[in-house]
Amino acid sequence: MRLWIDTDVGDDPDDAITLLCAAASPTVEFVGVSTVDGDHDRRAATARSLVDAPVVRGDDPALGRAVADAAPEAFLAIGPLTNVAALVANGTELPPLTLMGGVLGTVRHWGHDLDVEHNFGRDPAAASVTLRRCSSPLIVPLNVTLATRLAPDQLEQLLRGAPALRAHVETFLDLQGTFGVPPSERAVFLHDPLALLALLDRNVLEVEERLLAVQAQGQLVEATDGAAARVAVGVDEQRVVELVLALLGADVG
Repeated sequence: MRLWIDTDVGDDPDDAITLLCAAASPTVEFVGVSTVDGDHDRRAATARSLVDAPVVRGDDPALGRAVADAAPEAFLAIGPLTNVAALVANGTELPPLTLMGGVLGTVRHWGHDLDVEHNFGRDPAAASVTLRRCSSPLIVPLNVTLATRLAPDQLEQLLRGAPALRAHVETFLDLQGTFGVPPSERAVFLHDPLALLALLDRNVLEVEERLLAVQAQGQLVEATDGAAARVAVGVDEQRVVELVLALLGADVG
């Protein structure tokens, strides 16, 4: 599968985990990465430090041509949907879209009750355009990805398999503390890797067809006049952790 990933890598380490898993997968031909959500110099440099794949800044006017020339068979969006909406608006033909974003209902995360997920909340208009303009995207929402919290021993296994992630993880856990997240809630989740695994192993997710819309602040809701989408409603979290650790060469013995 020829895969393009659009990512805000450089903050939550789940983006970096996803890039490494995609690069390690024997069934993926990793044809390109684009950065999103500003700070493109840092994000592009981070992506290049992790994977040997073409990296295009999201503010590069040539992004649409780069995606078209790469001819991906799948497009994975694991950041705000700014680039995806712009590509669609500019007439770039995208392959089937899988995205991590949105939340159905309200969840507890980072010490708060949330009804808006980060990726949709950063650019609600782009999320709305993406749902309306892309044909039946697969949405992997926060209420499902929260089941993929890594236990301390699993996180250590992951870091042994991919030591390049250690600084990303330590910085992120420190950041949670700075934002007042209680120690019991500080963790690394496999939000974005789950969206990748949805492309690699259909058995990791339970998926349903829904009519969905994005409200002004980024809330993802069911609506009779919404756009048709496939949405994850359940996950085999043990299988997800096993697959990620295996892809990263972690010693799980």
